[in-house]
Amino acid sequence: MTYRGIPERISPLWLGIGISGSLIAILFVTESVLGRWDLLLAEGEFDALARVSGGILRDVRLAIVHCLLIGYLPAAFLHVLRSGRRTVLVLRGALDCTREESKTLAASVRLSARWLVVTGLIGLAFSFAGPYMVPPVPLTPWSPSTWSPEVAWHRIFGPATGLWTWWLGYAIVTVSVRMSRIAKKLSRIDLLDLSPLAPFTQQGLMNALLLIGLLSIWSLMMLETGFEQVMIMNGSIGLVLIALALLSPVRGVHRRICQSKEAALSWVNGEISKQLRAFESSDAGRGSGEMADLVAYRGLVESVPEWPFTTSTYTRLVLYALLPAASWGIGIVAEELVGRALL
Repeated sequence: MTYRGIPERISPLWLGIGISGSLIAILFVTESVLGRWDLLLAEGEFDALARVSGGILRDVRLAIVHCLLIGYLPAAFLHVLRSGRRTVLVLRGALDCTREESKTLAASVRLSARWLVVTGLIGLAFSFAGPYMVPPVPLTPWSPSTWSPEVAWHRIFGPATGLWTWWLGYAIVTVSVRMSRIAKKLSRIDLLDLSPLAPFTQQGLMNALLLIGLLSIWSLMMLETGFEQVMIMNGSIGLVLIALALLSPVRGVHRRICQSKEAALSWVNGEISKQLRAFESSDAGRGSGEMADLVAYRGLVESVPEWPFTTSTYTRLVLYALLPAASWGIGIVAEELVGRALL
């Protein structure tokens, strides 16, 4: 099963905005038609900073988070595929292959139908277990007769978010492994200029950004009671996955850099050994100059980082790490504005 052409025909950004925006609009219209806003305001609990264990406010908040997730996940999934294929095309100059071979490599970045089914089923299993992990646990969380209008949004879109979360993880793993293997086709590694390897690093940063974005949306649930342990667990696992997502696409490049450094150091050390005899000859001045050049070159080779990361890479990671806090702030401001509009 392939997705050739789909990532190029659909804009992930507008797909995510369209899905989430439409669902949130439908949610607000439904709440208005059913008179749920009046009930919420009558209870006097509409507070942007309120943390409640039950009631309409909590359920509305969670419904909005699910709307955001159901738009973000398919968009991120498509963006992973699009980015992987475009990265291969950008690397054509550095790869030891023709233009047609580069296009073939880009087309080979695809997913397996079998593993989509397997990961989808795992995601569904976790999503169905979710309501049992967050207190207060309903007696029959999957009985439609017990659902309020807001809870219906959680139960309907919860399995979809679980499925797409695992599909996103599978897509990141597949594209990253493929990128790591493509590094074997690099024609050569210039240890004094690693800039041609930047697309591998950018792929890793993009993977990390997509997972941090997902974690940022999930973190909005921490405004509610009962989600602390789940979010701590998900956050810990998420940090490990973010690190792996960053490193996986560049593992192949890392090995090539290490191999090139070993070869260069082996050569220069051999040349230095040969030049040692110059100090014992009458032409010691010439031998001394060549020795200085070789020692300087060895120092340059030793200073080359084995991972193709720069200062800007770490700066961007720090900025990405601030996204969860930013999402909290935006969520609080948005709810405050809605509350003032309703009041």
